[in-house]
Amino acid sequence: MTELLFNSAFGFYAVGLFHSVVALVSKRELFYKVATASVAVGFTLHSAFLIYSGIEKAHFPLTDLKESLAFFAWTVSLCFFISYLRYRINPLGIFLLPLITVLMLGTIFIKSSPVPEILSSSWIYLHTSCLFLAYGMFFVTFIASLLYLFQERELKSKKPKMFYYWLPSLLQLDDLFLRFLIAGFSFMTLGLLAGAIWAEQDWVQGWQRDPKVIAAFVTWGIYLLLIYLRVTAGWRGKRAAVISMAGFLSVLFTFLGARYLGGLHSFL
Repeated sequence: MTELLFNSAFGFYAVGLFHSVVALVSKRELFYKVATASVAVGFTLHSAFLIYSGIEKAHFPLTDLKESLAFFAWTVSLCFFISYLRYRINPLGIFLLPLITVLMLGTIFIKSSPVPEILSSSWIYLHTSCLFLAYGMFFVTFIASLLYLFQERELKSKKPKMFYYWLPSLLQLDDLFLRFLIAGFSFMTLGLLAGAIWAEQDWVQGWQRDPKVIAAFVTWGIYLLLIYLRVTAGWRGKRAAVISMAGFLSVLFTFLGARYLGGLHSFL
């Protein structure tokens, strides 16, 4: 059942990505609607897959890299729908759906690992789910900052091209950026706090020196700096985009790179 749900979800995501590209090329609203509907079905099936997977394995489906990729894809899909329902920015699918598709595809080539005993704690629900929600939201801020730069450049040019008519206003993109930045930072703060409490209770001493923990706090610090500069100095446009890109690169390193440095999180 879980394999059928996974494959079906992946198929609908792929259909959504295809129609998003066709919509961009043809500039027809119908293809955007088909793409959104396909992603909606894919997200529903994806949610069912995570639920059934958790029931079958009798644990929260976020205990190894294979499960993490699938869950990360789900959070990005969730963020896509939140942003679409709030802002109706059709071009977001062009940027978000490729990551969803790649993450889903990546799970096919990775084998499941035994569940470490330490992950039997109920803290895993709050710690990991909050962090992955934050990662998904930070990806949206990354995309919003890039779109802001594109649109700003088009507005400054004497002959606006495709991006000017394709993208929403700078005000809308800035609002999207700020809301997801604050929400992502809040979820990451909660996730790190839950992880610290969990580690103090159940993990060995010295967890503060774990590479993944250090990388996570560096990422948290980058986004804290971005929020501070946004509030105090009003940073927008290129300067904010540079920090946002650095932040998401740090997210990717925290999620995928730090595990290869060993430590307590080598299983994830």
